Amino acid sequence: MGMFDGFPLPPDKEYLRDDLLTIRESWAAARFDSLPHVVRILSSKDREGELGVLKEQRDIIEDVVDEVVHAYHGGFNKAIQNYSQIAE
Repeated sequence: MGMFDGFPLPPDKEYLRDDLLTIRESWAAARFDSLPHVVRILSSKDREGELGVLKEQRDIIEDVVDEVVHAYHGGFNKAIQNYSQIAE
């Protein structure tokens, strides 16, 4: 069973599950530390390539966060709607 098997994703966003597996572990830290990323880029022989990887990972994280926020708000709105129906 994969780490993100229980992560709820709509069918059109299923690609994010595989994308999440490519994210470096440092992104999962409770407090994001940019210093290792900066050092990796500055010390790399392929700075543009490292920067590209960092940007790709940032984009994946942004897509995942957008999906989580969307799912949360969808559930919240449904709960409010259900509550409104009960209160009537």
